[in-house]
Amino acid sequence: MQRTPLAEFAAKRHAWTANRLGMSQGALSKAIREGRTIFVSVTDSGEISAVEEKPFPGQRRSASYPTCTNDRSAGAIGSGPEVPVHPSSPSAPVQ
Repeated sequence: MQRTPLAEFAAKRHAWTANRLGMSQGALSKAIREGRTIFVSVTDSGEISAVEEKPFPGQRRSASYPTCTNDRSAGAIGSGPEVPVHPSSPSAPVQ
């Protein structure tokens, strides 16, 4: 059994590869575009399977993901723009 990178295996035949792996062509293209480390294996009988290698413990692949720079908890004073809050119904007087 030989392992081939997904992008190399699917070159010029995205629809066929996606169909054989049981996924959509869009999902296949996105995985390739994002540079995910996925390898395709072909058995002697012609069946294909794909395996993704990921770092352990889970780490982000690149620095392109946005990071949160707000170190205040949600709802902290000054955590966002002032937005007026109006009750959805008038409150009944408490007796």
